[in-house]
Amino acid sequence: MVDLHDDPIELVDSRHETWVERYESQRKQVQDALEAAGLADSLRRIEHVGSTAVPGLAAKDIVDLDVVVEDGTVREAAAVIVDRLGGTRYDNHDGWNVVPRREDGQRFNVHVFAESDDGWKVSVATRDVLRERDDLRDEYGAVKRRLADETNDLGDYSRGKTALVEELLEVARDGDYHFEFTVPESA
Repeated sequence: MVDLHDDPIELVDSRHETWVERYESQRKQVQDALEAAGLADSLRRIEHVGSTAVPGLAAKDIVDLDVVVEDGTVREAAAVIVDRLGGTRYDNHDGWNVVPRREDGQRFNVHVFAESDDGWKVSVATRDVLRERDDLRDEYGAVKRRLADETNDLGDYSRGKTALVEELLEVARDGDYHFEFTVPESA
């Protein structure tokens, strides 16, 4: 069993290339598991999100994936991931389940979102802004390091980033970004 709160909040310098390789391997496994379970038609996209998806950004050594599925299939898709790949399913709500898992020493958080849920849109929009704007990436990194030094509570750590995430969403809405979705107003 993998608990979301087991790992301390410890940031490591960017290992972007390694994290991308691990994401690609995990993406393929998730896609294959969903296809084998007959859920290929409900799969909309799989995205590498979070700080490990941004070159040059310090991160917790946890690779985040957003698995976006047809509305109404979140729980089924998350259960398939647990059954076929392992992990622990956290049922947050109808539009979002998360499956933390470990494989070959690497921790993954597999977030399964309904297509209509804004959670994955926030992740993709903020990731893309941080990839393009070095100034905001550096500011975000500094906020994360300060919070990691101040707390070991995941909720406090996440809430401490909220104001900057809101700013990143505003940049995504107002900037020259081309998303296939409407960027949410808030995180």
